Amino acid sequence: MKLDDATIQTLGASLNCINPGLMKGGGAEGHERLWYQGSKPYFDIVVERSDEDITWFQITLRGRVVSWRSGQPYLQTGETDELDVPVEAANYADSKTIRDGSDVNWPLVKTVQGIVAARPEDPVLQQLNHLITTQFPAE
Repeated sequence: MKLDDATIQTLGASLNCINPGLMKGGGAEGHERLWYQGSKPYFDIVVERSDEDITWFQITLRGRVVSWRSGQPYLQTGETDELDVPVEAANYADSKTIRDGSDVNWPLVKTVQGIVAARPEDPVLQQLNHLITTQFPAE
């Protein structure tokens, strides 16, 4: 997935951190989950942190997903089922089922990296940006 720069900037600017109290449980004890939702349907970011370190994240955008877990030396990409379910269910991050792809979708990774980079004032998103950037293959 490749989006033009204006769309990437617009999506980045639309991200808002949702009240963590609205999220269902699921994080490990001592971990904090943050949920960012964009203004477009099918776009959200969930980050789990322990202290100040990101231990897990999942970014969904238009039925595609990028995820990573601490201790895993690579990003995973795939698809969600959110385009296959009723809109009422698809609007909730916890309602998604992930289908991992066999190869990393680097154009998607580059796109989501650009979206989070568009928010330099948000320290969590900048930490996420750095984490994603370190995963790019050497050129």
